[in-house]
Amino acid sequence: MQSNDQPDYITVPDKGLFFVPLGGAGEIGINFGLYSCDGQWIAVDCGVGFAGDRLPGVDMVLPDPTFAEQIAKNLKALIITHAHEDHIGAVGHFWPLLRCPVYATPFATEMLETRLDEAGILGRVSLETVEAGDELDLAPFDIELIPVNHSVPEAVSLLIRTKYGNVFHTGDWRFDDTPVVGKPANYARFKELGKENVLAMVADSTNVFVESDILSENDVKDSLTTLFSRYSGKRLVVTCFASNVGRIESIAEAAEKNGRTVCLLGRSLWRVEGAGRACGYFRGINVFLTDEEAQDLPPSKVLYLCTGCQGEPKAALSNLSYGVYRSLQLNKGDVVIFSSRVIPGNEQAIANIKNRFIAKGIEVVTDKDALTHVSGHANRNDMKRMYGFVRPKIAVPVHGEAAHLFEHAKLADECGISQTVIPKDGDVISFGADKAEVIGSVQSGLMAMDGRKIIPVNADVLKKRRRMLEDGTVVATVVLDKKNAVVGSVQISATGLIDAQSPEMSVLDEGIKAALSSLTPARLKDDGSVADAVKAAIRKTVMENHGRRPMVDVHLVRV
Repeated sequence: MQSNDQPDYITVPDKGLFFVPLGGAGEIGINFGLYSCDGQWIAVDCGVGFAGDRLPGVDMVLPDPTFAEQIAKNLKALIITHAHEDHIGAVGHFWPLLRCPVYATPFATEMLETRLDEAGILGRVSLETVEAGDELDLAPFDIELIPVNHSVPEAVSLLIRTKYGNVFHTGDWRFDDTPVVGKPANYARFKELGKENVLAMVADSTNVFVESDILSENDVKDSLTTLFSRYSGKRLVVTCFASNVGRIESIAEAAEKNGRTVCLLGRSLWRVEGAGRACGYFRGINVFLTDEEAQDLPPSKVLYLCTGCQGEPKAALSNLSYGVYRSLQLNKGDVVIFSSRVIPGNEQAIANIKNRFIAKGIEVVTDKDALTHVSGHANRNDMKRMYGFVRPKIAVPVHGEAAHLFEHAKLADECGISQTVIPKDGDVISFGADKAEVIGSVQSGLMAMDGRKIIPVNADVLKKRRRMLEDGTVVATVVLDKKNAVVGSVQISATGLIDAQSPEMSVLDEGIKAALSSLTPARLKDDGSVADAVKAAIRKTVMENHGRRPMVDVHLVRV
């Protein structure tokens, strides 16, 4: 968000080709990109990200939509590359600002319909279903949807053709020759892109540091089948990304080969199950059990598949770790398998869940112990192969933190790419005939989903909440009579900081009275001066005893 030092935002010129990332350039997730050609715009993806521990009480963060709202009257479409939350999660929140047609492949459409229905705007959104391989005539843009492998069905890259040149927007992708869901990588089409004079490639940076080969989803299925067999007779819980239809199928098939039926725990999984079956997935897979139905079977005949692999505090896995899930209790000897990777920023939340299980004698298995997960993103070698196929003049790394983007720039240089532009959220990148440059910036930043409200991440309420958690809060009620003398004892509440029966409460009371006794009669008549004196006395005592500087709220009553 804008700081007090107002930056000089620019107006994007009406002539030329431009790329403006509002999210996803400097972080993994929160993807929201805008392209402009002669004053007409398209948006690519509109996602959310995990808030992590830095924003207490906030589950997700969103990109700042201010600039997108400013150009909305010239916005031709929002095009969704795939159905992950970091690409579609903000659509329901921002569409009322954008009010443009939304294009998505069938599975993404099904997932979006649920989100839009929850937001109460499903009937208002022009949601157009397209297929991988289709072309969209959105003059002055001509856009081809090129199918790619990813950890969600029907992901696409975009070849954006304009009179100024062609841009290849990869979205999230990888090469997989034997996917569980979808078709093998179409190398022939990628090679053809090298003949189409691609000006720039705006490309995924997630796995730029990964040198090792990334195995196929089929390899994971075989590994899980073997792994599950080791725990015959035990209660088995598996967690994965809810949107990974291929992984859910792999887990279900591996479970069935071991005499188990899958029980889904978590709304997100049931949402994906419904969308997947509507699009023809999960064929040949047994019907999934509800947790109530699973109670009628012995633990050795059930595999519990649950949400929460990233440590989400309200998800099924977290509740299981605390022992508060409504219909299932895990005990010593049970097994929990993480069929997922750790998204940067979620390390501590995931570690906390693992430790709670381990402390109860529950075995925890991760991708470090067995082949339980493969990434949906290309590794370093496959990124090089893609550059070799496409041969763009310009590389624009996105979908990564700063370290990823700068390493991606080195990789592009190794591939002989003549220029790389490393963007930040809000940068305006101008594409010329042979080069690109950042010509300025527009408003960008992060917003927080705080309950049902969207507020800036630097909002005062979040700052105070974070301070309350770190340093505590003290509420003092002071009653003064007509002579400005304190009536009785000061009523003090310091929940979570000082026990109500602690002798320290008397110390605080005495300190407050001493501070007020030192005020002049004139200052004692001034409510602000009295409040400041009380706050200073409380903070001095708490700092001396606890080393903390709490938030202090003073209620002053005059009788």
